[in-house]
Amino acid sequence: MTAAEPPAELVSKCGSLLGHPGDAQILAAAWATGAAYLATLDQAHFLSNPSLGSVVPFPIGTPGDFLAWFRDRLTRSE
Repeated sequence: MTAAEPPAELVSKCGSLLGHPGDAQILAAAWATGAAYLATLDQAHFLSNPSLGSVVPFPIGTPGDFLAWFRDRLTRSE
């Protein structure tokens, strides 16, 4: 998926959470578009960052975590 440029304020906020400008852009774009989940393999900036879970309005996990999350949502909607 591609997204429009996220607001500068949100990129700045994400930068303070992650400490990496490129990843801040990714997180801000996901946040600005209303993503339901962010799948990543980035241990250093996303997966091992406990402060994200209390601030970001969507879960962040590995692709495998996403599949489990998605299956659970499908099961609950049946």
